[in-house]
Amino acid sequence: MEQAGERVHQHDVFISYSHQLDDGPATAFQAAVEHFGRPFYRSRDLRVFRDKTNLSASPHLWADIEKALGESAWLIVMASPLAAESPWVRKEIRWWLEHRSGDRILIALTAGTIAWDAERGEFDWERTDCLPRKELAGAFTQEPRWVDLTWLREHKRISPRHTRLVQAVAEFVAPVRGRSKAELIGAHLRRQLRFRQTVTAISVVLAVLLGIAVVAGVRANEESDRAAERQLVATSRQLVAEAASIQDSQPDLARQLLVQAYRMAPTAQAHGALVASAAIPDVLPTDGSSQGVAYCPSGGLLATAADDGVTLYGTDGNRRLGLVGTARGSATAVAFGQDCGVLAVGDAFGHVRLWSVSRADEPRLLTAVRPDDGGVGGLAFIGRTLRLAVITDGAVPHVVDFEKPDAEVTDSLPGTTLAGITETIAVSPDGTLVAASYEGGKVRLMSLTEEGGLTVESTTNSPSNALAFSPDGQFLAVGGEEDSARLWDVSDPSRPSPAALLGARSSLGVDSVAFSTSGRSLATGAGDGTIQLWDMSDPLRPAQGARLTGHSGRVKALAFAPDGRTLASAASDGATRAADGSDDLNGTVRLWRVAEAERSSSRVFLPDGHMSAQPFGKDGHVLALGSPSTLWWVDGAAQPHRLSTLTTFNQGGQQVSFAPDGRTLATGTPLKMWDTSDPLEPRELTTTALRQGADLVLFSPDGDLVAADEDDRLGLWSTGKDEPRRLALLPAATRSPAVFLDDGRSLATVTRARDAVQVWDVSTPSEPRKAATLRTGAARPTSLAASDGTLYVGDSHGAVTAWRVRGDRADRLGSSTRHTTAVEDLAVHPQGATAASGGADGSVRIWDVSGPENPRESAVLDVGAGTDGMAFSADGHTLAVSTGGATQMWEAEPSTIQQQLCAQSEPITREQWAQYLPDRTYSPPCVEPQPTVETSA
Repeated sequence: MEQAGERVHQHDVFISYSHQLDDGPATAFQAAVEHFGRPFYRSRDLRVFRDKTNLSASPHLWADIEKALGESAWLIVMASPLAAESPWVRKEIRWWLEHRSGDRILIALTAGTIAWDAERGEFDWERTDCLPRKELAGAFTQEPRWVDLTWLREHKRISPRHTRLVQAVAEFVAPVRGRSKAELIGAHLRRQLRFRQTVTAISVVLAVLLGIAVVAGVRANEESDRAAERQLVATSRQLVAEAASIQDSQPDLARQLLVQAYRMAPTAQAHGALVASAAIPDVLPTDGSSQGVAYCPSGGLLATAADDGVTLYGTDGNRRLGLVGTARGSATAVAFGQDCGVLAVGDAFGHVRLWSVSRADEPRLLTAVRPDDGGVGGLAFIGRTLRLAVITDGAVPHVVDFEKPDAEVTDSLPGTTLAGITETIAVSPDGTLVAASYEGGKVRLMSLTEEGGLTVESTTNSPSNALAFSPDGQFLAVGGEEDSARLWDVSDPSRPSPAALLGARSSLGVDSVAFSTSGRSLATGAGDGTIQLWDMSDPLRPAQGARLTGHSGRVKALAFAPDGRTLASAASDGATRAADGSDDLNGTVRLWRVAEAERSSSRVFLPDGHMSAQPFGKDGHVLALGSPSTLWWVDGAAQPHRLSTLTTFNQGGQQVSFAPDGRTLATGTPLKMWDTSDPLEPRELTTTALRQGADLVLFSPDGDLVAADEDDRLGLWSTGKDEPRRLALLPAATRSPAVFLDDGRSLATVTRARDAVQVWDVSTPSEPRKAATLRTGAARPTSLAASDGTLYVGDSHGAVTAWRVRGDRADRLGSSTRHTTAVEDLAVHPQGATAASGGADGSVRIWDVSGPENPRESAVLDVGAGTDGMAFSADGHTLAVSTGGATQMWEAEPSTIQQQLCAQSEPITREQWAQYLPDRTYSPPCVEPQPTVETSA
């Protein structure tokens, strides 16, 4: 054990206390200890460690506290009944007694009773209620030094020089300093006297300097305002970091912290975090343990199974539609039929019920059956029929045919013994093969006869807590007690062969597996609450994707939404149902936004890609993309849906751009004009094709011009009421990308050699002339965007550079290189303070360009693949990013995002506020202030 004097400690004293009770007394006590006996020119004399003043935000809280304990010479315990029950106080005392000695523990009584039994040489634990008995029983050989500070609670504020407090603090400082109390107090009083004498002398000087101080005070106030602003910015950034660290484990609190961060200071970091906040999982609390989740195959419904039955939600997870109850016992398994009109529910007492859910708000029981006495462990519909494969605890699998009268139940073919099968079952997509766990460490594959019987095809040694067939039926994923999942090729069910091993990094085994509907992703849920996503593009070599760590209990079930963009997970975690913690844990269902095997922060996903530079129509509610070109309704308040399709003559797609009026649309193959006032029935304005095709179609900001490329040259076209006509061809070889600047008076293009950006003066469209030339050095310009007179250039080296363009002059303002590959796309928010860039590396970066001299990255969005188009809507609410085969969309307006975050989370509590904003008055961001009501006497 370490002895005093063997080392120089970082801290003289470590204060252990209950935050709930003694935060105020601990603050006053710390100030008094540090102030005691110090000369006026020092900030403190003793070095005191207290977590709230010494610890910064860190994900490793105990490691930091343990380090501080190891660097402290003495431990002061502020004793109270709440401290005796505090796990942190008890943990700190245990560490001290294991690594130090009880001789260096001092006790400050702030509440409760301390009694010492002199005969036994021990605390009288019948009367002592403010110290943890388990930790301190037998820790002292003689009565320890303790001081009564219960009176300190009567003072909301107290000076460190308060006589009674000085006397009490001296009791602690004496052993720490190794001096007598009388000597310390005498020295303290002498220093105070000298201090008063010094203050008297200085007062004369201060009077002379008063005039100077007044002038300096004005400047100080200005600096104070700037310091206060800097403090708000620093706190806002800290809240953003805190939210990122807890977004999976405490999603509601993370949402609240993000709203408060932007409320305190609308920094670039706070804005970027809001845009990416859709990555925070939604939480659906359940009563008791969650047992299962299922999505309707055609979309629209999500079912969660738990102790209180089955709850039906809309697929966004935020609309609770209905409740399917169970006659007795909890719901243990749930599955939708292929048409989504029926739902099968199994319970803990062996009942299987079939419900009509064509009206989710009014589920209707169709029929029920009880195959045997065991609880239903798993069930699955067989193909598109109303037959179910069901497995119960410790029994054989059953086939329940709800298409026959009285729901006929078939166990297996005569003479086939399947005893020992546990509770996991899966059916191949074509309904011909059933897999079930067998004797805990095996998987049995069975073919299904037309009569509903089961024929054993093979038995494989593989721990099988969870089973799932791939959508094509070729592979079977198996999870078990070991720390990995296995993939089996079951194309020949009589001779399954191992295909791949998927390490779960969990010593508690794999309890759930699920394939996405595309088969390109697999999710495995472990006993330690973690979820691992796998990229199954090559099933023989699965690649690890994102790891989801929000659950604190066993992940019992997983299910992908039909579009593969949401993963639902059910686990045995959550808040206890009883206040004293004696009841079982509540379960939770989490909804994770995913893109294949990675997490996603996009709120909307469209199956069309190939997006042009001006794809948004009026009000940002109509979006044109895809091949053939399709108009989509993308109002954020509703699910996107197709409106109409435009004629195209190119199998590779065409460029599609909206004019600033939001109604006129130009398509590039061939070049045509359309009136989309009624987006359900677009009307062609041009009667003849203007040319064979255009790889670039771009409207000027005023809508009077269209730039369209013609064999490596750009043509300028008028857009009057008459047939559009070509005004000029730019005289030099140019190619896309291109962008208009200065309200359409200038046009920037990339040279044919892709070694520079050429700016053209098109103020007279029929006579365009060269203006400025921007050189990008060794890098090639790959993308362009503009806001007023600022031109942004993305290049092949991953840099985004801002240029100020004025007539024939172009000045480089600032640059930032954050992409690891070429910047394929750029877009600027209509208000000009925010930009977005997309790279071939699969990332979209959000930039604060309010000061273009110093572009600052505020967020990174993972889109999973290289970008193929990017644009902000005209109202600035939406950022759309195309990746070729799909388009993802983000809400970009902070006020709208904050409203959504508030609607998805409970207001921050006083306790949480005190933890993250201890120096500020409680003012939750998502609660409207109550108006003051005046009443007459």
